[in-house]
Amino acid sequence: MARHKQIVTEEQGDPEMNISSMIDCCFLLLIYFLVATSLVSEKKLDVSIPGNAASGGTPPPLEPGRITVKGDGSVLWNGDLPVGVPYDPNAKPGTPAYAEQRTMEQLVEALKTLHDQAQAADTTPIVMVTGDTRAPHQRIVDVMAALAEADIHTVGLNTSSE
Repeated sequence: MARHKQIVTEEQGDPEMNISSMIDCCFLLLIYFLVATSLVSEKKLDVSIPGNAASGGTPPPLEPGRITVKGDGSVLWNGDLPVGVPYDPNAKPGTPAYAEQRTMEQLVEALKTLHDQAQAADTTPIVMVTGDTRAPHQRIVDVMAALAEADIHTVGLNTSSE
């Protein structure tokens, strides 16, 4: 009779799954979404609620200054007072006419007066700049430079098509 050899095999346990690569993918996705999402921070709006006129001895708020830049480059303070020399687009840099029209000393003096009034009233000076859509952009930049020279940083910008 022939002998049959029996092959002895070890008994294997339950099959296991290696999930380390899946965990790596989950962590990478988590990091991606943390970095990709923008964190929204709420900004505080300082809103003053008007009170009764008889409730306190606080002075009325200071009227904001108004600067109007017309289409021809002329600049008006508070709607009617012309400040600065007329704008000349052909003025060459380095010439006295160019320097005068860029510095606008009259506007700077009016803005410094507004700044001093606001400091006396313990408020922040506010200026609204209204520029015509046909106004030269350089003239708006000159007005912004005058605002910076007068140390006024609360500025509103508006456009008009007069």
